[in-house]
Amino acid sequence: MLTQPLETLKRYVDQPSGSFDCEDVGKMAEIIREDFISLGFETELLPGKSFGPKLRAKIGSGDKQLMLMGHMDTVFPHDVYVPYREIGEGKAMGSGIIDMKGGIMIMLYALKNVLPCLDLTRVRLCALINPDEEVGSPESHELIYATAKESFAALSFEPSGAKGRLTCARKGVTSVRVSCDGIPGHAGSEYLKCASAIQGLCAQITKLYTLRDDSREISFNAGKISGGTAENVVAPHAECACEFRYFNEAYKPEIMEKIQAITAQEPVPGVKTSLLFGASHPAIDLNPHSQALLDIALRIAEEQGRKIVHEKTGGAGDISIAGQAGIGVLDGLGMLGTGMHTVEETADLTQIPFQIELAERMIRALT
Repeated sequence: MLTQPLETLKRYVDQPSGSFDCEDVGKMAEIIREDFISLGFETELLPGKSFGPKLRAKIGSGDKQLMLMGHMDTVFPHDVYVPYREIGEGKAMGSGIIDMKGGIMIMLYALKNVLPCLDLTRVRLCALINPDEEVGSPESHELIYATAKESFAALSFEPSGAKGRLTCARKGVTSVRVSCDGIPGHAGSEYLKCASAIQGLCAQITKLYTLRDDSREISFNAGKISGGTAENVVAPHAECACEFRYFNEAYKPEIMEKIQAITAQEPVPGVKTSLLFGASHPAIDLNPHSQALLDIALRIAEEQGRKIVHEKTGGAGDISIAGQAGIGVLDGLGMLGTGMHTVEETADLTQIPFQIELAERMIRALT
């Protein structure tokens, strides 16, 4: 049951919900579901295969549907999550407090305020809270897109940065796993007959970093390396989790082809390389439909006496999936704060009333 924003925020943050911790995410889904039910929404928990359930909440019977978006998962596994803690000066810390449990809280309190003002025979709302955004939304992608196809616009409650930021443009991101298999053996007596998978992987990664192209805003990152068995054994296997990002979706096949060409070359005699392209968020840029949403939000912020800006961001997000349906999308309606994806994640509690009002007035203006 919704009571006060800070009480709800603490309740959400104190429930761990790392993307791969299905039991925790399931508990988080039940907590949020009860809050939607208290507002009169009809709710469904749609079970996942490798991740927790997706929460879909609907209200209204009108022809026009407004989509509201959020995610309940965080990047913090159960054993490293940090509980809610107020630290003074109007700030609080905790795992996922801005990304994006605070955003879900803002969404719900905006709905609590605006629902009595809406004619729900003319409009309907559909909120979709997914459990796998932090890992590319592999099990939610289809549902997000399908819901967006039924909607005229989508509002998302990802963090708003430190000073207030909205975005209609996010980079696309594609993951790729690079694996090398070598010829193992004793590092002292058999090294002449061997081929190190680690040496081969390092050579491949060095070449892959040449794909970075700042003039076209293309980035490449090798994020996690594993391999080998012992310091005195020439490594039989090594692999790296990588990603590349881009604002122009047309660059994706070009980069994939370049990665395939680079890794097709034998980096070290005897070492073979294989690739696996994984989850992907599409790129989305500012378009006329999104510009219309942005103009409304900027006007409301100005009337609040606040300076909020629009920024393109290299971070991927689910508005990119919704935007593929050709509708206007707006992100950044969530919490203000810093330290996203770190144990120092910190929310600016003083801005909660303004963010709730901004979201409330956006919903009212669009419906």
